Amino acid sequence: MITKKVIETLYKKYAKLPKSPDCLDFILLFDSVADHHGINIDIENDTMQIGSIDPASPFHRIPLSRIHAIVPFEEWVAIVLHSSIIFLNKSNNKVSIHIKEPDLSLWDRVQMWWHGA
Repeated sequence: MITKKVIETLYKKYAKLPKSPDCLDFILLFDSVADHHGINIDIENDTMQIGSIDPASPFHRIPLSRIHAIVPFEEWVAIVLHSSIIFLNKSNNKVSIHIKEPDLSLWDRVQMWWHGA
């Protein structure tokens, strides 16, 4: 089960980009989720396209140079980016996306308090 704690750990563990996209384990995608999600890697344009995500979504086509890690779980495979994680289900075309909330500065918190947000 993927919990909030697991998601926080993914962001911390994979905070930096790999030295090269060649270091990523793309085999995990093709062994477990490519059939359900229409994964396509375009080496010429340095992008990965996920067919199960709406083409209008910014997560449909991702630059390979922006992927921090590809991490397998029991039912999901996670594609970790700087401030978001795309979870692809292994048994169907279900997709779940986590977007990291920005850290608020002291000034932001004071303004929120002042305006009652």
